[in-house]
Amino acid sequence: MKLLIILSIEEYTDDVRKILARQKVPIYSETEVHGFRTDKHQPEITNWFAGGDHGVYSSLFFSIQNEECVKRVIDEVKAYNKETGAEKQNPLHAYSLNVDKAV
Repeated sequence: MKLLIILSIEEYTDDVRKILARQKVPIYSETEVHGFRTDKHQPEITNWFAGGDHGVYSSLFFSIQNEECVKRVIDEVKAYNKETGAEKQNPLHAYSLNVDKAV
């Protein structure tokens, strides 16, 4: 089993929901995130989080799925970023983590 995590700016939230539906993710959770960038850390992606006190509203999606499902979602996220040009401004970020134990 894998833990799938997707981070998206607020404007792309509906697109992430569509990706999850197309890839037949049966259940997932999402929550709002208010992100900030510190002065010392300046990532290569300049628009991901705003500087100063304003911040950026974004969404965090997560789900525990089998490896095949997670791979399909991550592949579609990569394609989405490339096709929409999001990879240059505010790409979707997708992560896969192993789930070692479940009760």
